[in-house]
Amino acid sequence: MKFKNILFLSLLFPAFLFSQHTIKLTFSPAEDFTWAVLYKNSPTTTKYIAQSKIVDGNLIFKLDENASNGIYKLVYAVPQNDYNFDIIYNGEEDIELTFNLKDGAVFQKSSENIMLNTYLTKMALLGQELETKYLKDNADDTSVTAVFTKQKELQNTYEKKSEGKLVQHFIKANQPYISNEYETPSNYIKSLITNYFQSIDFGDEVLQSSNFLIEKSMAYITGVVTEGLTQEKSFNNNVDKVAAQIGTLDPNFQKYFLGKLWQKLVNYRLIDTANHLAEKYLIPIGNQLGDKALVLKLTQFKNLSIGSPAPDFTLDESSNKKLSELDVAENYILVFWSSGCSHCLKEIPLLHEISQELNSTKYKVIAVGLEEDTFQWSNEIIKFPNFINAIKLKKWDNTIVNDYALTSTPTYFVLDKDKKFLAKPESFEELKEYLKK
Repeated sequence: MKFKNILFLSLLFPAFLFSQHTIKLTFSPAEDFTWAVLYKNSPTTTKYIAQSKIVDGNLIFKLDENASNGIYKLVYAVPQNDYNFDIIYNGEEDIELTFNLKDGAVFQKSSENIMLNTYLTKMALLGQELETKYLKDNADDTSVTAVFTKQKELQNTYEKKSEGKLVQHFIKANQPYISNEYETPSNYIKSLITNYFQSIDFGDEVLQSSNFLIEKSMAYITGVVTEGLTQEKSFNNNVDKVAAQIGTLDPNFQKYFLGKLWQKLVNYRLIDTANHLAEKYLIPIGNQLGDKALVLKLTQFKNLSIGSPAPDFTLDESSNKKLSELDVAENYILVFWSSGCSHCLKEIPLLHEISQELNSTKYKVIAVGLEEDTFQWSNEIIKFPNFINAIKLKKWDNTIVNDYALTSTPTYFVLDKDKKFLAKPESFEELKEYLKK
């Protein structure tokens, strides 16, 4: 594990804002931003406050005089879960800031935000100084411990300055591991990882209402790799350690927090780790709270993940021939369609044309009709002799709809010879691009 990558894990933090009265923002470059939406956060919900068009890069939100202090979230693009930052509103002052994707939020007005950013900047500089000392061939014990002393002094100073303010929650939680004595570089790294969560109170409702806990957890999950383990196993172990931090908290918060963490992992394309989190923690919590929709969503996602076996089903009712038993090609194109679907009647003939050009031992098309009856389907499949044609009656009420999370037709999947998912093209054009490659 590289020292440089680990040293600053404890200093990672999301951008925060704080406000009442008005929030004045200047976005740059102006042409890249059009709308913004403001929400008020709580540990398990987000409440809509206002939205506004960004004009020439400028935007002002006027808060109701009864607006309570706390954590607000400003969304500036979609998807909302990816393009937002937190605003802590202390109820005492207007806020002014600039925002761009490179520098994030930079405050011109907001004493608590400016204090937090100043603290983080100074602590980061001390972290860099410590790194420089440690990277010398002969690290000087005295010079290293002198940096530890500076870190302690800085932490104490800003905890006193922030006393009674919302910002103190974040200053305390951002305290890095500070050794009481000299440690070798390797031992310091171990201590840094072991004590990563020492200053973070996952039960703090202010922290729960911000992005802070999610960002710190993601930094840990993706930033620490255990020697001797694969990346996937390391990430899964790290998820276990994060989950242990919230194991005694309100199940509703656990569900909300782990749900956001799961979505982050999916967005980062860490699918195996997302499925590990879902199977071991989030699905059991969903069952405990009776959230059937969440359990279904997570189960479908896991079952349909790339590399997972496709849910099995009967292709031929008369012979009970199943998908898993097919052994006629190296890969399969599985398409769900309907003879009453106008898009299907355009695309399925085109797919048949492609199938005639493909080597049939390389790819075989399995076309499954979702139908109310067999009449129209029987007439249509005559046109598709190259396909393995199957039918599922009751249309959207058939169990196969849930098994494959079908919401529209046609829907395409690409499977390998063992009927495991290779790709999930979202359109016919995407399928064609995949086949070209």
